[in-house]
Amino acid sequence: MAQGRLTPGGGDVPLLNRIWRVMACLLLSAAVTAPTYGASGADPKLIAVANEARQVIAVVNWFYVRHRACPQPSRAAELAELEGQLGDGFSVELQGRFAAIRGISMSADWLYYTSPAHPEKCTLWRKLGWDPALIWRRHNGGHWTFDPGDGTAERPIKLAP
Repeated sequence: MAQGRLTPGGGDVPLLNRIWRVMACLLLSAAVTAPTYGASGADPKLIAVANEARQVIAVVNWFYVRHRACPQPSRAAELAELEGQLGDGFSVELQGRFAAIRGISMSADWLYYTSPAHPEKCTLWRKLGWDPALIWRRHNGGHWTFDPGDGTAERPIKLAP
């Protein structure tokens, strides 16, 4: 038998088996460790993640009604007011130009941002793994989008709140 031939009649079958095992393990680990999310409002995973942000969205909307602007992460007093209104179990921490919002009911941090040039617009988002993200934007009301993180465009989805 010739070494290195990958034919059914002979050859290096152990090498072929090893290659298939490695490929299967890589594919299986990718499937197990990276949850998939549908880009529809009916996806129960997206609904559960969006529910984590309900309190934050309610406070941002309350702040907007009171001040006619979204809370600015660059202003310590506004960040403190946001954290105070969120209540016990929540923390807001400045991370560069963003605010990281954590809560006991949240499975991961949510990032919040608003531009000083456009105080009427703000964004709250959470990564859903390596690349995808769920995003809520306050501009002319609030709306949700799903960013698959694969280079394709964000997709609007209907979720409450």
